[in-house]
Amino acid sequence: MLTPKQILDIASYAGEIILANGAEIYRTEDTIIRICQAYGIKYVQSLVTPTGIFISIDDGDNISETVVRRIHRRCVNLTKISQVNEFSRKLQKNPMDYATAMKELEKISNDKNEYSLTAVILWISLGSSMNVILMKKSYINIIPALLASLGAQLVVKIDFLKDVNFVPEIVAGFIAGLISLFCYQYGLGDHLSTIIVSSILPFVPGVSLTNAIRDAINGDLISANSRGMEAGLIAISLAIGVALALGVFYT
Repeated sequence: MLTPKQILDIASYAGEIILANGAEIYRTEDTIIRICQAYGIKYVQSLVTPTGIFISIDDGDNISETVVRRIHRRCVNLTKISQVNEFSRKLQKNPMDYATAMKELEKISNDKNEYSLTAVILWISLGSSMNVILMKKSYINIIPALLASLGAQLVVKIDFLKDVNFVPEIVAGFIAGLISLFCYQYGLGDHLSTIIVSSILPFVPGVSLTNAIRDAINGDLISANSRGMEAGLIAISLAIGVALALGVFYT
């Protein structure tokens, strides 16, 4: 039989994985509670914000435990959210021992993407450049939009920028603006704003905005405000990067 501390370890680790990969607050809390109840914990209280997880459990025999987990880095990986969700539902039917559960969570956490980073960047850039068609502009703008998007996404490969909030978006906006302007001035493309917008689409925080609205609807107002503010700051960072490129090089 697992101790309350071991149950907390499993629940908090699962919550950390899905929250760090873009899950909504209610989904994270639901997953934590489901895992604790699968091991027979009667009383579970969880408070989740975009940057931290607080869980307190009581097994009904005056034995209680509390854990706090800090979330430093966040990204969007719906596959990992789905895997942890499936893991928690599997626990409900057949609770695992501590070592097996932690090993499975560790495997999900360290699991690499099914596709290589190069392939992902290439297909995302191709997809975002198709925005030119949606905006009903000339097809000649697809090529510069593709090149600018590829250049902007190079920041994904710059490791030291990942630890600095909003700077990667400024750099991405600057590179996208610079390549778009270069292509436009040399006749590759006839609509500069469409090229720039298409090239920075992969950085637009659509998931953060959606989660902010869903958190607000569910009454998680702290999370809704912080996620909405985060989305706004990312959008401003992109705009600053593009403005710097145009301000310095556009004549």
